[in-house]
Order: sequence, then C-alpha cells, then structure tokens
Amino acid sequence: MSTPQPLFIVGSGRSGTTIAAALLNLLPGVFISKETGFLGAKQCELVWHRKSDNFESMIPEVNIWLAANDWQQQATAAGLQEFCDRHQLSGARGLLHYVWQLESETPWDQLTMVGDNTPLYVMAIPAVLELFPDAKFIHMVRDPRDVVCSMLNMRFGACEAVTAAMEWHQTLGCWLLAERLIPESQRLECRYEDLCTSPEATFARVASFVGATAEAAGEAIRLHAAGGRKPKGFEAVAQRSHHRRLAEPLSPARVGRFRKDLSKKQIRQVESIAQYGMQAYGYALDTRSLHPLIIEDRLSLLKASVHDLLNRMRQRLWGR
Repeated sequence: MSTPQPLFIVGSGRSGTTIAAALLNLLPGVFISKETGFLGAKQCELVWHRKSDNFESMIPEVNIWLAANDWQQQATAAGLQEFCDRHQLSGARGLLHYVWQLESETPWDQLTMVGDNTPLYVMAIPAVLELFPDAKFIHMVRDPRDVVCSMLNMRFGACEAVTAAMEWHQTLGCWLLAERLIPESQRLECRYEDLCTSPEATFARVASFVGATAEAAGEAIRLHAAGGRKPKGFEAVAQRSHHRRLAEPLSPARVGRFRKDLSKKQIRQVESIAQYGMQAYGYALDTRSLHPLIIEDRLSLLKASVHDLLNRMRQRLWGR
C-alpha cells in the first residue's frame, strides 16, 4: 500500500500560504489540511517517541489546536487506532496522517499528496524531516512591507511594525538555513506577488512540483477565478475576517497595499529590519537605512518589543 507523500506549505504568516493550499486542493489527488499547530508545539515528544504507539494521550491537546484553527472534525483515540490498523501505520507518522485526512473528501488511500498548511512549521523543518524524510516543502514569501501591513490589522500577531518585520526576517532565516537540509527536489519557493500577477504560469510551476499537469493547474485557477466557489477544505477559514479574500480571484491589486496603508516611518522601520531578505528576494527598497544592531541601537528594538507585548496582552484581555 502506497502512502501519500507529505507536503508542508510554510513561510511567514500573511504570505499566501492559505491561498496556495486552497488552490492545491483543487488539483486531483492532493489534499492540504488547515493549520494543525501541534506539530510545532509538540515536536520534541513527536520526534523522541516517533515510533511509539501511545499517542492516544495526545488526542485532547491535538483537538484544542484543531478547534482553534477552525477544524470541523475532531480526532478520537478510536479513530486513530482504526486508521493506523487499516493503513498499517504507527507512531507519530500515523497520528499526523490520521489528522490530515480528517476533513478530506477524497479517501486517504486515493491521495498522492497530503499535508499541512501551518506557516510556522518553517521553524520546525529539522523535526519534520526526522518524521518524514520524503516530505516536500513549498515556501511562500511575500514583500515584508505588505506582510506587516496585513499583520497590523489582525487581532492576533504583531502590533508594531518593527516586531512584525523581525518575525518576517526570522522565519525567512529559518527557511534559508533549512534549505541546507532539504534535497533540492523536495523544495520549492513561490513569491506571493508572482501568484497574484501571473497566476496561471506561477501555479503551473507549483502544480508540477506536486506531480499535477499544467492543464490541471489551469483548471484550478479558472475554478478559483470564477468566484462564488467555496475554497475546498477551507470553508470555515474563509469566514474569518482576515481570510475574507480567500475566495476572491487573484489580482495584482493585492500587491503593494503598504504604500497607502503604512506610514513613511513604518515603511522605513520595516526596511531597516528586513532589508537583507528583501534584497535577496528582489524587493526594491524605498530608502536605504542602517539595521538597528549595526549602530548598537538595541533600545529601539526593546521598546518596540515591550510595546508590542503590552498591546497583545490588551487585545487578548479585552478582545480588541
């Protein structure tokens, strides 16, 4: 019995991982689940005890993560046991495959690729590779100024341009280091801007990476662009305010919104922090400024971090 190949879509939050997953789910034989979250938080236990058959005790915690990420289905110990027995799986691999397929309309054994849409697993790639040496990865990257612009409007996430830019740069660094571990045939990068401005050509390259034809990729783009179609596997997610554009056609209008939504000061702050990653990925700087650490300006980073922390606490306590 062949096992579907695992696929992880990773990157900074607000970089297009969810739209990439929704498009992939329109390809035959592919199912990318909503965010799971628990692999990152429980990676030590999953790796250290990856061959254990005693993961039933983790089910309640898994369900907390799933509920937080808009899953309609919940895991059960009986369901896990039945799935692993039927498909001759065990340990951490069995647990993850079981969870991924919970909301798939296509039976697990008819899938060629199954996976996960948790962006921050970019920070857990070494653990992922220990569990799934054959895993494939798609790294979504987006102009950090647009990422920050989007992030600052969220109820979750960074509340300061500086800390949001630091998080973007941190996740990018994790990917660049992980590239040394991932065989070239198992990784692909996709810029969000390319997906918005040249959706057919860009998604054809993504589809080829997962073994789908250019014709299937074109049909997926046409289905998505037709409008009114619920994003397969992401229906509940699309109801969230921060994913309201998930079902909208891809458009160049999604690119460069930071120019009207960020102040000049905020743009300068983002560029000072993220300038090296921006230049590496072809994002032109508006201005050239020094990174705070080059001039030993740790105080400004500390102030931004403290202010960001206080704002996050306020949002969680008072819901705003």
